[in-house]
Amino acid sequence: MVCKVKKVKTRMKSIIELSAVKAKEYLLKQESYINFDLPVYFSFQDLLNLLDKKLSGKKLSDFRISNPRDYDDVNYCIINNKDGKYAWRPYQLINPAIYVSLVHCITEKNNWSLIQKRFRDFQHNDKIECHSLPMISEDEEKTNKESQIFTWWQMIEQKSITLSLDYRYCLQTDITDCYGSIYTHSIPWSIHTKAEAKKTENRTKLSLIGVNIDSHLQDMSFGQTNGIPQGSTLMDFIAEMVLGYVDELISTKLIELDIKDYHILRYRDDYRIFTNNPFEAEQITKVLSELLFDMGLKLNASKTEASDNIIKSAIKPDKRYWITNKRITENKQKWLIQLYLLSEDFPNSGTLETQMKEFLDVLKMSEREDPNIESLVSLVTEIAVRNPRVVPTSVAILSLLIRQIKDTTVKKLIIKRIYGKFQQIPNSSYLKVWLQRLSIKIDETIIYDELLCKKVVNKDVRIWNVDWTNKSLRELIIKTPIILSSKVKTLRAVVSKNEINRMATRRAYDYE
Repeated sequence: MVCKVKKVKTRMKSIIELSAVKAKEYLLKQESYINFDLPVYFSFQDLLNLLDKKLSGKKLSDFRISNPRDYDDVNYCIINNKDGKYAWRPYQLINPAIYVSLVHCITEKNNWSLIQKRFRDFQHNDKIECHSLPMISEDEEKTNKESQIFTWWQMIEQKSITLSLDYRYCLQTDITDCYGSIYTHSIPWSIHTKAEAKKTENRTKLSLIGVNIDSHLQDMSFGQTNGIPQGSTLMDFIAEMVLGYVDELISTKLIELDIKDYHILRYRDDYRIFTNNPFEAEQITKVLSELLFDMGLKLNASKTEASDNIIKSAIKPDKRYWITNKRITENKQKWLIQLYLLSEDFPNSGTLETQMKEFLDVLKMSEREDPNIESLVSLVTEIAVRNPRVVPTSVAILSLLIRQIKDTTVKKLIIKRIYGKFQQIPNSSYLKVWLQRLSIKIDETIIYDELLCKKVVNKDVRIWNVDWTNKSLRELIIKTPIILSSKVKTLRAVVSKNEINRMATRRAYDYE
């Protein structure tokens, strides 16, 4: 028997390979403005387009009547509970006027050329590889998210396995609360060098793009200089400026220490350090820790570990667990129990996300009615509560399960029980947004206190504070719909194929 090897091909380029015009176009797409999943009836593209036209060739300061730093709700924060208990992560919908203004500044021709040059500087040492720059698919059949996923699989996991031929040790570590800790003044250091940016005459010089980025970040964050918003491709790119600068500094320091036999792979704030000498791995980690400290960042001691088994350490623990323990079963309840147990050991993991989507695919094709619907609903709800990463997929699964219930009264009762379960979770804005999608066509009497949920039923609800803008800009933001009422009206109780396709793409390369 001949074994056929499946070849995965994808054409893509990183954001810094784009022209200034194309970079601007890319960053003004909705999928760049918000890179986490919301129900299909949320749409920010019209607002971004109108603001792009309004601010073109002008400065945001021309439309201000007061300082946005005097307001603490300029951005809108969506709290995402991480574990069903007390850990949480804030996603932010950046004030769209500040977002568009920042994109305009970054993609101004001279500024973009300087940023591209700096990233070439960051990447001059081929022993230090970064593979987390935003990726743009050039294949019509693949989304940008798929391109990003493929990059991680090919250039981090697969490259790590390959490096076992050359190195004996691998030390893995990451940064604690990276986005929430970035010192915004380190952004001008990254682009203009620290010595230049700290000159007195340059500290407030908005003609320096690094200073301008810093200023925009403070405008959207009540004047704070610690932390950048999470939840957009633009902020991922700005974080890469700081982390790329650290890569450059590491390279220089290791030359000084005469350390040559090493290789570093970085994906965002995750580092894999390969050496043939465990002492040198420790030295490199010490250098990294000291350089990060200067940026207001620190390594996560609990996630720092070394191994002399590079192939094993190249594969994430959740994936290793599933490869070892996966059991193929036609029984949906047993399958969900397996996923629940996976989530217990590896909460919010990529493997869980992949397998929940696999379960959804099978459920969509299944024509057989399932016994014990309430048990299946309970299992899916519990997984969702403990693993917010899979909430959108879980809602799609729940909609298919609840569809099998014929009695409308029973359906409403099930929805209310799910609602009650979700209500027990603190800091769960994201859960509520998606629960509303599940309930909106089954029981419209359920009331949500989350502002985005209120916006769905009342167009006059304000998401961002725009009191600092002049009348024309304020009215544009307030009056441009971000909820597609036509989509809400035509929704079905079951989450549609189109909605599922809009969700974060299944990690198709995890098990190839």
